[in-house]
Amino acid sequence: MNSRTTEKHINPENTYAETHQAQRPEGIINAEMYDTIMFSNVINVLIVIAFFVWLFRKYHLLSFLQKKRDEILETLHNLEEEKRIKQNQLEQTRTKVKNVNQDMTKIIDEGEHVAKTLSEQVIMDAETEAAEMQQKAHALIETERQKVSNQLINEVTGAAFIIAEQHIKEAIDERLHQKYINEFIDNLDNVKV
Repeated sequence: MNSRTTEKHINPENTYAETHQAQRPEGIINAEMYDTIMFSNVINVLIVIAFFVWLFRKYHLLSFLQKKRDEILETLHNLEEEKRIKQNQLEQTRTKVKNVNQDMTKIIDEGEHVAKTLSEQVIMDAETEAAEMQQKAHALIETERQKVSNQLINEVTGAAFIIAEQHIKEAIDERLHQKYINEFIDNLDNVKV
């Protein structure tokens, strides 16, 4: 065999640990490690607890937490009160919904009554307005008849005046014509030739 493989390489740093490990059984080593870890964990927990106690005392965190607890309780109480109020409102709404058919029938009856009253009023107003329009139409017709009658009288009178004037002119022209002839004849007698 090779001398290299048979020789054991010894490291001076590991020799103490190797020699001590070789002397102790493995179960004892695990138990010691477990005890060490547990001891350090207990110390860590105690340090954390001491830190929290110091922190709570320094910043009055207990009173702050108490205040927050009271606020939360008050909020819960207010929410319960609101819930009770909302349940009452819900119950009132359900009651109103149950009564809606009666209210709807009442509203329909009132609506029909109002519609009937309004229709009667509209008919009365229409009849009154129609009567007034008829009276106005009769008055307008009478006024127009009077205007036409007056216009006819004026036209007939104007035409009569024109005819009379022409008649008078013709009558005067003939008389004057006769008169001039007679005067000429009379003047002829006076003239001696």
